Amino acid sequence: MADLFRINTNIQALRALTTLQNINTEITQVQESISTGKAVNRASDKPSTYYIGKLFETSISKHVANQIEVERGIDFLETQNTRMDQVAEIVIELQDLVFTADSGAVSSAEQQAISREIALLVSEIDTILQSGVSSAIFTSMTIGNLSNVSISGGAMSTTTLSIQNSSLIVTGNAGQFTTATNNLSTALSSILQAEETVGAWIHRLGFELDDLVATEIADRASLSTIIDADLAEQQVRLGSLQILQQTSLIGLIGANSAPGAIINLITS
Repeated sequence: MADLFRINTNIQALRALTTLQNINTEITQVQESISTGKAVNRASDKPSTYYIGKLFETSISKHVANQIEVERGIDFLETQNTRMDQVAEIVIELQDLVFTADSGAVSSAEQQAISREIALLVSEIDTILQSGVSSAIFTSMTIGNLSNVSISGGAMSTTTLSIQNSSLIVTGNAGQFTTATNNLSTALSSILQAEETVGAWIHRLGFELDDLVATEIADRASLSTIIDADLAEQQVRLGSLQILQQTSLIGLIGANSAPGAIINLITS
């Protein structure tokens, strides 16, 4: 009551003003939370919560980066698998040509024509293996959390597969036909085994990707629990603060007008 008679410093008005300022600050924070969807927008809101949230965001970013790396790795391996499948299809076609050339009903001229076609197909295989199948697939790679992703046996070529023109002669004796057939069979087996290995790596990387996605979702759920605002709760809180803002304004007006009573006392 004594504060009422101290005109120079209106303590009641200052207290009412402080209360109003605090309420206005809270209203600003709530409105920001509603507009951003976050309960914590800066370190000053809740320092420890903000810090933990940033750790989760860093973890999520790492998971996303790993997912991209694994997806690119899968795409790379699938490309290599497609190229090797092309080679396998050509080898099967070569087998058919050799079998045809070995037929007693085929003339020498037809064997010459088949031989030229075989040379063109061998050239195509060489092109695919040299420029289409990356040499990186035959060396140890790290994709995501998987290391030593590779195909054993070294890089493929028409020489290492023994399917160069000199190994696929179809214009000679029966022994050369047998050699060509055996070489093609061995080459096809090697290519299919390489495809099987690539397919196994792709399958395994698929599980790796699923795990990364699941971990990311779990981290996002935890981050949401810590950072995200309950908009319904924030809206209710805003309504309450707006009412308090109005009552504080009324209190401030009353506190400012109280010294007038002293004037009336003095002048009466």
